[in-house]
Amino acid sequence: MNAILTSVIAVTGTLLGSTLTHLFQQRTVRRTERVAGEERVRQRRLDAYGTYAGLLVEFRQAMLHHWFCLHEGQDAGDEVELRKRSFELRSRAQHALFQVLLTSEEPALLAAATDAFTAVGKIDRGKDRADVVARRDATRELIDAFVDTARAHV
Repeated sequence: MNAILTSVIAVTGTLLGSTLTHLFQQRTVRRTERVAGEERVRQRRLDAYGTYAGLLVEFRQAMLHHWFCLHEGQDAGDEVELRKRSFELRSRAQHALFQVLLTSEEPALLAAATDAFTAVGKIDRGKDRADVVARRDATRELIDAFVDTARAHV
């Protein structure tokens, strides 16, 4: 009888140990999968935000260069190419904006992204050099504000 009791206790202990081990392993796997998923989303956002900020800077530079070409004759022979480049960069920046809009749900971030894109797209509407310089400075601040907001959400 003593041997049977010892065997029952041993089998019960083994089953209990196996069950607890299985439960802890499942919990660990779920946590690992959750952390990996969160990291993938974080990386996707980081890529989208960084790409967008970089394209905004390029788009802004192209718009400024095109304005100076039209209004002050700088690189006047390249006007068609500069216009084409600004259109291409606008399209690429807008595509990157869509990526930001799809990867984030933060209203402040989405507003900062949209405001920056809209302002950069209006640089070429400057009436004179002072107006363009003011628009240039304002867009730099808007791009910086987007980056600062994005940093808080990655």
